[in-house]
Amino acid sequence: MKRTFAELGFPGRLIAVEGLDGSGKSTQVHLLKKWLEQQGCKVFFSEWNSSALVKSATSKGKKQNLLTPTTFSLIHATDFADRYERQLVPLLRAGYVVLCDRYIFTAFARDVVRGCPPDWVRGVYSFAALPDITFFFRADLEVSLARILDNRPVLKHHEAGMDMNLSTDPYESFRIFQGRIFEQYLAMSTEFGFTLVDANARIEEQQGLVRKLVQARIGIDRYSHGRPD
Repeated sequence: MKRTFAELGFPGRLIAVEGLDGSGKSTQVHLLKKWLEQQGCKVFFSEWNSSALVKSATSKGKKQNLLTPTTFSLIHATDFADRYERQLVPLLRAGYVVLCDRYIFTAFARDVVRGCPPDWVRGVYSFAALPDITFFFRADLEVSLARILDNRPVLKHHEAGMDMNLSTDPYESFRIFQGRIFEQYLAMSTEFGFTLVDANARIEEQQGLVRKLVQARIGIDRYSHGRPD
């Protein structure tokens, strides 16, 4: 059974946010980061598919439609492993509060929906410890789609699942693809103890709940102004 960073004896704590594209999770984690910094905490932010080592390869592969579900999965796993070893683990050992916009659960959901065997995907990420808190921002599909379209007029190819040939209509493809990912998240929520947040609620209401839970579960006073006790 996997253990959290706290259970492994790390002085720092890792908080992950998960949710559908357009769920508002990125907004919430950025608000949380600002608040923790105001409390004097040492905070580090990391996001999915952001390692300089593989980001260009991922971008090129997407543009040229070169990625099979397996190669897509392995590239993301390489990205995550690079950040995990170079950034996350050292900072957690140094007593930081690390915030992750998506963690291994994104791979567990997306890669399985794209056709990778669940046990294989989990095996690829078996080196990673569990977050100390995982927030799952649960939003209705129509709400997520509306939020994405508010920021840009056209859905991204892979974001909409167009690489899976689910529909020739990108909006319908988005609904089908994200709906399947949502089902995977729900299946994982009990297994991994996700903390569900109503992502249809007001931004301020969500953030208030997130801050209250973080304060209660990791005791941020211990992380303010220097190393934790």
